[in-house]
Amino acid sequence: MEKTDGLSRRPDWKVGVDKDNEDQVLIKDNWIHNLQEVLIEGPEVGILEKIKKARSKDKDVVRVVKEMKKVKVRELQENEWQIEGDLVLKKGKVYMLRDEELRAEIIWLYHDMPAAGHRGRWKMVELVTRNYWWPGVTRDIGRYVEGCNLCQTMKNRTEEVTGKLKLSEVPKKPWTHLTVSFITKLPIVAGKDAILVVCNWLPKMTHFVATTEGTSAKGLARLFRDNV
Repeated sequence: MEKTDGLSRRPDWKVGVDKDNEDQVLIKDNWIHNLQEVLIEGPEVGILEKIKKARSKDKDVVRVVKEMKKVKVRELQENEWQIEGDLVLKKGKVYMLRDEELRAEIIWLYHDMPAAGHRGRWKMVELVTRNYWWPGVTRDIGRYVEGCNLCQTMKNRTEEVTGKLKLSEVPKKPWTHLTVSFITKLPIVAGKDAILVVCNWLPKMTHFVATTEGTSAKGLARLFRDNV
């Protein structure tokens, strides 16, 4: 049995040829597909027409587009904003105009279609923002996913399940369980503007002590000692 050389080539590979890998094309030019040239395809083609018709709902964008066409400018801010036909692009993504129904339709297309598979929030953000962008896109997608009835009923929850509610223990003696609270923002009377409320759980006996809103922890202990 023959052994391969140090580069793990075939044992019958010709040895001694210098630069045998030079000018070797691994990926042919016709294999490369420029994704920037095809922004939208498939079911989304019809959405483009709706976006063009919805331009009248975003007056600020319409005004800017008209000004850009008037001075024959196709790009702004180092290619950040562009005009392609009747579409406005932001960093190569279609700018979605201020049409809530159309934005929801785009999210629905990426979330509810059988090929989409009801993905989670962040996966949805990644998919939608490949082709579209609008202010608040992450927020809108989050609200849509959280409100999806199928996702809420079928998907497992990742958070810990809340335990069962339990009744509070019934005190066996009076004054073993107390609730303490303040009533504040009251009109000032005799220099007092708050009331300390101490309630006993068992007989529901309650003490009301006039005090001030700025009472310290030491002052609260003194009120409790002197009045309760």
